[in-house]
Amino acid sequence: MTLTRRTILIGAAARLSAAAGKNAVGLSIGTYGMQSLPVDRAIQEIRDIGYDGAELCLMAGWPSEPSKLDAAARKRIRATGFPIPSLIENFNLLVSEEAHRATLERIRVAAALAHEVAPKSPPVLQSVLGGKPAEWAQVKGRMAERLADWARVAAESEILLTVKSHVSSASDTPEKLIWLLDQVHSPALKGIYDYGHFHLLDIDLEESLDLLLPRSAFITVKDGTRVNGAPRFLLPGQGTIDYQRYCAKLKAMHWSGWVLVEVSRQLQTVPGYDPIGAARTSYAHLAPILRDAGLRVSKETTR
Repeated sequence: MTLTRRTILIGAAARLSAAAGKNAVGLSIGTYGMQSLPVDRAIQEIRDIGYDGAELCLMAGWPSEPSKLDAAARKRIRATGFPIPSLIENFNLLVSEEAHRATLERIRVAAALAHEVAPKSPPVLQSVLGGKPAEWAQVKGRMAERLADWARVAAESEILLTVKSHVSSASDTPEKLIWLLDQVHSPALKGIYDYGHFHLLDIDLEESLDLLLPRSAFITVKDGTRVNGAPRFLLPGQGTIDYQRYCAKLKAMHWSGWVLVEVSRQLQTVPGYDPIGAARTSYAHLAPILRDAGLRVSKETTR
């Protein structure tokens, strides 16, 4: 890795914070929850609601997947000047060798898109990791080896790769994610703090923030509960996560950066789901809490 590339990668998290502009915390939401909307409209709706940035979903079947964004579409996104702090993919470390090679190519494709839509501050790429919690002891070594490959390609492509623990994945706790980060030990790789998953495992909020937030590039927020023992994700404020307490802890930690609202696929597939309504509901709950905690400058919505 060249010095220039290393400098780019080490500074990526700092650029995420700077991209939030005058707000200590930038509030974003993604096109992941807006599969039914054209990309241009989704970004405009996100902006009109009052969000500070938009994440693009690169998964197959979404209007924002790379193969559907031609040069003109990428130019339009870039021309809006609206921050695109992150891109989301859905990779799995525990796949065949052929599928693993395909994942590495998808990282390259995502990186090319990142540099085209925001050349001065390329968005980070995020993904889950795959596997099942009961498999951890048997698969963690293989996961670390594969994750090192992901990080190598991200470094070569000059983007930051970010990964998270998931309540239903082999890496489901802060400790497991930190173990993987330590094994790979790459400046091109950071974690994501998503308490929506840890909450369902009864993991303490403050302890998990102390442990994982310093190793994370940004925060993802949602709410959740268990229905007949199974995880059920909700919009922020529709469950039992205490976001006042959450934001007070962020303030005490002097944290700044991006907070990404994630609308679960579980919600998207409910009959009558309204993507714009979900974005508005999430914003209405979170924006005042962030403002009152002194983490975000108040913004007037245009709708």
